[in-house]
Amino acid sequence: MRKYLFQRIIYMLITLFIIVTATFFLMKMMPGSPFNNLGGKMTDEQRVLLEAKYGLDQPLPVQYFKYMTGMVQGDFGVSFQYNNRPVTDIILDRIGPSAHLGAQALIIGSILGVILGMIAAIKHNTWIDYGSNIIAVLGISIPSFVFAGLLQYYLAVKLQLFPVSFWEGPIYTVLPTIALMIFPMAICARFMRTEMLEVLGSDYIELARAKGVKNSSIMFRHAMRNALIPVVTVLGPMTVSLMTGTLVIEQIFAIPGIGEQFVLSISTSDYPVIMGTTILFAVLFVVVILIVDLLYGLIDPRIRLQGGKN
Repeated sequence: MRKYLFQRIIYMLITLFIIVTATFFLMKMMPGSPFNNLGGKMTDEQRVLLEAKYGLDQPLPVQYFKYMTGMVQGDFGVSFQYNNRPVTDIILDRIGPSAHLGAQALIIGSILGVILGMIAAIKHNTWIDYGSNIIAVLGISIPSFVFAGLLQYYLAVKLQLFPVSFWEGPIYTVLPTIALMIFPMAICARFMRTEMLEVLGSDYIELARAKGVKNSSIMFRHAMRNALIPVVTVLGPMTVSLMTGTLVIEQIFAIPGIGEQFVLSISTSDYPVIMGTTILFAVLFVVVILIVDLLYGLIDPRIRLQGGKN
């Protein structure tokens, strides 16, 4: 296990290095500069002074080396647009609402999806199965921002059950959470139903039934554990996307999250904020993938980590 973890950490560091390097050079290829949005208020001399202050007048390899050196030391630079505010402070202020919203949507959506998929598999070829399939297809096909608009119109404007937007308390999280949870719920339901049907038709399930094992024990101790493996796999990348917030949903509900900040930093070419947010996304992604790999061994005892291999 230790050897496996060590190898995975090395792979994670290599992956992060490639992502940071590619993002840095691709970002520098973006048209314009961080000071273009000031328009005619800035003279050419002032622009030159600002570029020298932030090191943007130096050769690209020099800028890259300085950024990587600072990043290793925990310094992600300062924002060009927010009065030299440290990027770390901006991310810490913004990640709270995104993480809160994403965690709620993921937990509720995955639990409901697993339950819905199990029921559909148990009630195979019944109206319950057909109904759950329709719900899953609609949840996958229709974008979350469409559900967000419908929820705002009917539940907030028409019925006035919830606030339309903003982020001022628990009740403000209800509509965006529902809009975000529909997609993971649909994905989990589809995977769970498919895997449950396959597992329930396997030989060892038939043997357990022949031995007189209770149906509830078959469902939860044998079928469910094996069927959860593909669900856990797909939940890995989905966790990152939901935990960091959905860009469009944050815009629709005026949520001051990391997604909204990321969009703004791109539009203003705020290089340090773009880099800091990208690194955050990348770190979360590789860590979640590692956790997913480790969870395999807990869900299915047949999966072992020996000699650094699965």
